[in-house]
Amino acid sequence: MEYRFRPAEGDARHLIVIFSGFAAPNGYHFAGKSLNDLRANILWIRDDFDGHYSYYLCRDMNFGIETSVAGLIQRTMSGLGLTHEQVSLLGVSKGGSAALYFGLKYGYRNIVTVVPQFLIGDYVYDRAETGRYMLGDMMSQQNVDSLNSAVPSLLNAYGGQGHNIYLFTSEADEQYEKEINPHLQLFWGCANFNFIRTNSSMVRQHGEVSGYNLPLVTGVLAALTEGAEPRLGFLENGNPQVNEVERSGYLAELRKSDQLIAVLNKQDIRGAGLLLSGHAFIAGESPYPQGFMTKSLIAEGAGGRHWEFPLKATEAKHLYSLYFDRFACDYPNGGFEPENPSGILVNELPAGAYELSVRVTNPTDGIDRRTPLAARRPFDLRRPFGGTEISLIGDTEKVRLFRRPILGQHSQETAFSLENTWLKERTFHVEGTFFIHGIEAAEHGHANYYLVLRSERAIYSFRLGMSRKPAAVRGHIRRGDFGNYDFAYFATSGYKGITLKNAAPGDYEVYISMSTGGSLFSAPAGHVTLN
Repeated sequence: MEYRFRPAEGDARHLIVIFSGFAAPNGYHFAGKSLNDLRANILWIRDDFDGHYSYYLCRDMNFGIETSVAGLIQRTMSGLGLTHEQVSLLGVSKGGSAALYFGLKYGYRNIVTVVPQFLIGDYVYDRAETGRYMLGDMMSQQNVDSLNSAVPSLLNAYGGQGHNIYLFTSEADEQYEKEINPHLQLFWGCANFNFIRTNSSMVRQHGEVSGYNLPLVTGVLAALTEGAEPRLGFLENGNPQVNEVERSGYLAELRKSDQLIAVLNKQDIRGAGLLLSGHAFIAGESPYPQGFMTKSLIAEGAGGRHWEFPLKATEAKHLYSLYFDRFACDYPNGGFEPENPSGILVNELPAGAYELSVRVTNPTDGIDRRTPLAARRPFDLRRPFGGTEISLIGDTEKVRLFRRPILGQHSQETAFSLENTWLKERTFHVEGTFFIHGIEAAEHGHANYYLVLRSERAIYSFRLGMSRKPAAVRGHIRRGDFGNYDFAYFATSGYKGITLKNAAPGDYEVYISMSTGGSLFSAPAGHVTLN
């Protein structure tokens, strides 16, 4: 069983247990920054057993998984010296079902559940892989009925007596009529049953309820951590009262403005191709039916010279909430990606620095706009390609492309030592120390290392890894230099060498290059002959 634990801050005497839903990032929901402000102990439990989901319950109707999960929670609670009244269970969707089940069955006082499934058997039966794992290969109706009753039977018996239950849902959830509405009467015995139903144009499906309600969920958990028990009762949140005339007028004016959205969500470099995808669309609502629209990426270099590359418009989800501007607006083809599966090829661009922007046209509206491309989150991506290094560096204001020679300058401040090298048939290995005095190498990723082979006819370059080897590095640090260079050790991946099967036979000069910040340094590393 996999789990994570974060101890409490200060004197907080509370434990929050988090169960994950389907497709949680790395198997954990609420494991990013969303709960950073909560002072409680937090236990995240991953629902990954034999590579399958289990609702934290069973495999082939054997409930050993449940026993293990319940034991982990009990041991964690006891180890912290806490009682059942000082524990809150939180989960979304599948995790919401688990929060209800474990809270009701094992007597944990506080349950925060978001869009749970009550009929677990029916739900997993329709998802064959999970269904067969939990119900058995035959997925018999008897087993389906048994799992269907897991949560309702606990509520039928006690009605939620002795618990604080906070159920978040929305009629916009496609599961509402089957999973939520028929089971609300089961909470008859819960003196503090809180039903939060979201009615908002920003919530249109099952997966959007938790994100919309995150501030309220964390607020409830913060109160429970401090020993307070919020009583919200029935609460309908959101803003369903939309004046359509006002909305249409506002979005029409927004369309006429100069606003254009261009945000990069994912990026990679493969060979000479840029694999970029994100959102690019004209804000506001057009008075015309959706017409022909073009999108392109523009790379602008020195002197205003620019190159334009076509982009493909793609379907994008949740833009009405991600880019909410007073009123929700649909942008069904608001995404972009390269037209060519190999990416946007930049091998013909001259060496230099380029500002990236996106151009969107819509002849029906008479619109032709261009705006700088921005990144959803900062990144620094560098890759070797033949005799060139290609770099993409972006932040929330701009994205820049750089092409420069893979062989850079030699600095007098260089510390370089080739510790080991071998060639076995066409597999070549190098490892050693490389840093520049005054430029620290204190963490993994401080720089990018490349192996470069150069002959009279060709040049090849390959990525190298890095390792923390302070003992190997220490002897190369000058007296009086107090910098940290622990990660200044390069090597081929896994120390297994790089296959050079596509390199032409011949004699090659060998170099190691190190790219860091705005600089690229190189050091000679001998010669190699390829037969």
